[in-house]
Amino acid sequence: MAQIEVEIRGEVEDYNKTLAELKKKAKFIEEKNRLTLAYFKGDLAKDVREVKDEKVDLRIRITNKKPEIIMKYGGWGAKDQRKEISIPISIEDFDEAVDLLKHLGWTKCLIAPYKTLVFDYKGIEFALVTQSGKHKYFEVEKIAKNEKDVKSMHKEIEDACKEFNLVPHTQEEFYDRLNRMNKDLIIADFNKDDWKEIKKKFKEFF
Repeated sequence: MAQIEVEIRGEVEDYNKTLAELKKKAKFIEEKNRLTLAYFKGDLAKDVREVKDEKVDLRIRITNKKPEIIMKYGGWGAKDQRKEISIPISIEDFDEAVDLLKHLGWTKCLIAPYKTLVFDYKGIEFALVTQSGKHKYFEVEKIAKNEKDVKSMHKEIEDACKEFNLVPHTQEEFYDRLNRMNKDLIIADFNKDDWKEIKKKFKEFF
């Protein structure tokens, strides 16, 4: 199903304080335990600024034992709005999905584990994300039905962030954070790496 995801991101300066405020003011929705295979073409960029104009964001991920092939399309950054297409698959077909993308020429990916706490505040989704057990940041998003709603929705999200003293990244801060986080991830090339061997390191997600 395709939708327009309007999103703002930033660093969490005081995770415990922000979590306490969200628990007090917002409605807790769920905890997500996710493993993402984020694909890229060619060699991994040493600086994500080198691929800032790439619009295709292709992933296979599994969240709370529910896998999907997902593509986000559009400009990306600290503040963005992208079309998102999600195709659910069965957990038994996850390995086949990796093989499918391999034969379509998508062989390289970053493998990232996430733990996310999701809250709803005034119809806006607040997510506190921990990647690789140490990188903590927030994502605040809402789904737009059409392009004309995007600008007003960004303003609505920005105002909601202020209520929790959450400061969105500048574009440069966002690039710097991605570069730091990427250093802690597994880089796989399925032309030579065996996905089923790598998968053993992440048994808890399956």
